[in-house]
Amino acid sequence: MRKKASLLVIVCFVAMTGLLALQAYWIVKYYNVTKVNFEKEVNLAFEDGIKKELSLRCDTIQKIVENKILDTNAFIISAKFHKDDKKYVYTIAAKGNAKDKFSSSFSLANYSKALPKDKRDTSVRKHVAGALALLMRDEDLEQHIIYYRTQKLGIFMNEQAKKYQFDTTRLRPAFNLYLKERNIEVPYSFIVKKEDSTNNKSISNSKLAKSYPVITKAFSTYRYTDNQHYVRAMFKSPISYILSKIGLILFSSLAMILIISGCMIFILKSLFKEKRLSAIKNDFISNITHEFKTPIATVSVAIEALKNQAVLEDKEKTERYLAYAKNEVERLNLLVDKVMNLAIYDEGISKINKEEINIDDAIRDLISLHQLANAKTITIQYQNTSNQSHLIADKFQFQHAINNILDNAIKYSTNNTSIKITVEKNRNYLIIKLKDNGIGIAEKETLMVFDKFYRVSTGNNHPVKGHGLGLNYVKQIMQQHTGWYKIESKLGIGTTLILGWPI
Repeated sequence: MRKKASLLVIVCFVAMTGLLALQAYWIVKYYNVTKVNFEKEVNLAFEDGIKKELSLRCDTIQKIVENKILDTNAFIISAKFHKDDKKYVYTIAAKGNAKDKFSSSFSLANYSKALPKDKRDTSVRKHVAGALALLMRDEDLEQHIIYYRTQKLGIFMNEQAKKYQFDTTRLRPAFNLYLKERNIEVPYSFIVKKEDSTNNKSISNSKLAKSYPVITKAFSTYRYTDNQHYVRAMFKSPISYILSKIGLILFSSLAMILIISGCMIFILKSLFKEKRLSAIKNDFISNITHEFKTPIATVSVAIEALKNQAVLEDKEKTERYLAYAKNEVERLNLLVDKVMNLAIYDEGISKINKEEINIDDAIRDLISLHQLANAKTITIQYQNTSNQSHLIADKFQFQHAINNILDNAIKYSTNNTSIKITVEKNRNYLIIKLKDNGIGIAEKETLMVFDKFYRVSTGNNHPVKGHGLGLNYVKQIMQQHTGWYKIESKLGIGTTLILGWPI
């Protein structure tokens, strides 16, 4: 049995270790996959943010250029009908500068209208200015090349492009927008450098890479007026993002491990409990068998003696042998009752018949009974300070509980036994304390003395006769009365049993 139990413990330990290792492997693997996905997502978001920042700048400059073209003090817009193409060709020329001979002429695919004679009608001029501004945005700004269609317009366009250059303060809100779409809320910073590579994801600064474990690839800012040519986004540890993604898996894994661990612990505890109970039962059977054999042997001897005619004719011997037989039969009957009561308590069919009990009379009767029945010198002090002389309880069970504790106190004490019984009242309970000066119980065993069949270990033998049932009966009685019980003991000093009876 011991080898099988040890083998089961080893198997459970190996299985649990394997489960933990497997779960750890998959969690680490999923962590790494999620981290790679995080890097991919922030790079995509950063690229979108860069494009969005450029688009916002271009929108601003496009509107400014459109308004500048519409400024009649700066530029002249003219329209000439082209016979071959059968559409109007529009020309933008600078005004007020004879040296600026450049002009920009173009036609629109889906638009061909003459300039209205009424100068107040600016609809065609606005359309033409908007079309040219959009063209300059597409060709000049987004391609990062300024075409001098007119000298004045080229210079103005270049000035605006320098004025509204790349700036991380405009990039941040655009970048945040795309990060939010991906549910990313990890702190980050920007790093802007003069020299970098848009093809290289790594960064040479190891100290910086340690503080920011995730760094995006570099993007060109097309800002050449200073050293801010390339930009990257650097993220702090993405553990919060990763945990949010693997939280369910992590939680379910931990829950499964805890459930399986709990089941294994429960099984092992039950196994060892059954093993301990089996040993205790074997001890009980050994003791109770010995207890049965003694009265049976005595009765058998008495009956054999009574078969003798000489004994039958001797009245004194006959009565003595009959008295022996009667006492042993009563003793045997008491042992049978104990075993039957054990089954009754286990099955929960024991009924209690509550009645009014005189506490003082019941306890004093038990004290007198033990003092008369024992050869030891027994001193029992009794004191009731509760100002309450009666209790509603099952009289038989009440006496049974007190009697079992007194019996243990006397059996496990020295020849000069001293017991103190006190009755107190605490809130809704009547507290009965029984304190002895016996051999005491080790602290580690005090929690087990109320278990069925359990007897305090004294090696391989038990010099004091018993069956490990007395305190278990006390426990059952107190539970049936919805009361409570408690034990306080020190080895070599003595034991105190405390019973709380509901009032």
